[in-house]
Amino acid sequence: MKPDDYNPMAREAFGRTLIDVGVSIFKSIILLFTVVPLAAILEIVFLNQTDLSSIFEILGALSGSTQLLIIGFLIIGFFAGHWFRKEGLRHLHELEE
Repeated sequence: MKPDDYNPMAREAFGRTLIDVGVSIFKSIILLFTVVPLAAILEIVFLNQTDLSSIFEILGALSGSTQLLIIGFLIIGFFAGHWFRKEGLRHLHELEE
């Protein structure tokens, strides 16, 4: 059964669920960009490390394939979040017509 064949209430719930999934993906990416640097700073503070290493130095120490994998996952996450939100909004807008 396709989502286009659902009754209006089920289709609205399906559209809202898709939007929620897309927003959750974007929130997780934002959380990743805030928590990882914070964790590195706290590690330096609480473990009393004398050498201060930045996030860029840590990322630079990774191999090229690992960097590409991380960038690839982020790009896929952005596209997946955008697609889920777009499809959810499409279902809601078609219901209004």
